[in-house]
Amino acid sequence: MVMKWEPLKPTERNGPGLEYKVSWRQRGVETDWNEELVKKHSLSVRNVPTFVPYEIKVQAVNNLGSGPEPNITIGYSGEDVPDAAPSGVSVEVVNSTLVQVFWFGIPRDRVRGHLRGYKVSWWKTRSMLDGKRHHPEKHFLTFVGDRNSGMIPGLEPFSEFHLTVLAFNSRGDGPESSPVVFETPEGVPEQPRFLRILNFDKDSVTLSWGLPKKANGHLTGYILQYQIINETHEVGAVSNVSVANRSALSWRLAGLSPSTKYKFYIKACTAKGCGKVATEEGLTLAQGSKGSGRISDAVKPTPKFQPSEALEPGAEYTIRLVTKNWVDNNSIFEDVIETRGRAYAGIYEGISTQGWFIGLMCAIALLTLLLLTICFVRRNKGGKYSVKEKEDLHPDPEAQSIKDEIFGEYSDSDEKPLKGSLQSLNGDIKATGSADSLVDYGEGEHGMFNEDGSFIGAYSGSKEKGSVESTGSSTATFPLHA
Repeated sequence: MVMKWEPLKPTERNGPGLEYKVSWRQRGVETDWNEELVKKHSLSVRNVPTFVPYEIKVQAVNNLGSGPEPNITIGYSGEDVPDAAPSGVSVEVVNSTLVQVFWFGIPRDRVRGHLRGYKVSWWKTRSMLDGKRHHPEKHFLTFVGDRNSGMIPGLEPFSEFHLTVLAFNSRGDGPESSPVVFETPEGVPEQPRFLRILNFDKDSVTLSWGLPKKANGHLTGYILQYQIINETHEVGAVSNVSVANRSALSWRLAGLSPSTKYKFYIKACTAKGCGKVATEEGLTLAQGSKGSGRISDAVKPTPKFQPSEALEPGAEYTIRLVTKNWVDNNSIFEDVIETRGRAYAGIYEGISTQGWFIGLMCAIALLTLLLLTICFVRRNKGGKYSVKEKEDLHPDPEAQSIKDEIFGEYSDSDEKPLKGSLQSLNGDIKATGSADSLVDYGEGEHGMFNEDGSFIGAYSGSKEKGSVESTGSSTATFPLHA
């Protein structure tokens, strides 16, 4: 047992040699006081019973004497965990998910501390539907204070459970009571996993649904409901269809109105009632329309494609890839496609026989031919130009320097024809096969120039001037030096 107190302030000591006289004795027992002088403001006492009440008092003493007589305080020795379990544990079933637990509290002297409350633990052992044993997964709920009952919610219907109760204090939990076995009754089933429309016609529909996630009892059948809906808040009366066969997972509804939107509901039922509904909406076909159906193909996991030859041309299909058992409402893949066929071919044939289409094609062909002709003419015309224009466009620096040294500079005045140049041309120059050829100047010997004006022959003689004219072109006279 540890006893502590507030020490005196320096102004309250009133002298040297301050000490504290601690006195204690067990409450309810006529014995003398145990006393001890200490200089500190705490005292530990060993070998005392667990959590027993004691009368305690502390008095200040100095060299001049004792202080005022203190008041008696009730304290307890150290706590320990409870050493007894609650007794008389019983369970009262309220419904399929709720029970009430009752127990008798442990004696106060067995708490061995300050009672903080009780803990109720429970775990499921097996399902009453299939008799399958379950690995015990404990749940617990704490009830604070000194009480002897509590409510346990959230239990699974139609199952077997075990339950225990224990007391706890500040030091920890005490021992558990002996397990009590109880069973919850049947409950209503959970919502069916899905509801789908397999086939729609103008006056009927075929529906398919999945088993509820948890039956919570023995299924007795299904309730199928449907009503007319529209874009407004007005809805039609609800019609009910009872499916007594508990193993049925599809149903065909007949007597529906054509071109009408319906909403469908399905819920599973047990002896305790029916659960939540799964819903689906759909529109019946118009008069004269062809009904829609479901085509199923088994696909192995290995191939990456699956051909289907049972489709009709010009029709719209919804493609779904689902697991083999189709246990939920989720598809691995889903897409809407439209097949091509006679409907598309008729559209194309109609366009090809229209007069405006033929005229447009002819205009495009004529415009293309005209553009090709223009390009061909421009290309041939651009390839002809004179030798002098070629030299002006692409001058050769080295040849220009040589020409300057030999022939010297000349201007447009040098190219003017001289008097009698025509007679000199007729009398002295012999014509060659090309009208653009030049004739050399010399005494008795003639040099030769090719068509681009380059010099290819030898020449000699004294300096002689002349000019040459040809039809459509003019040439300049060059002074030659022997």
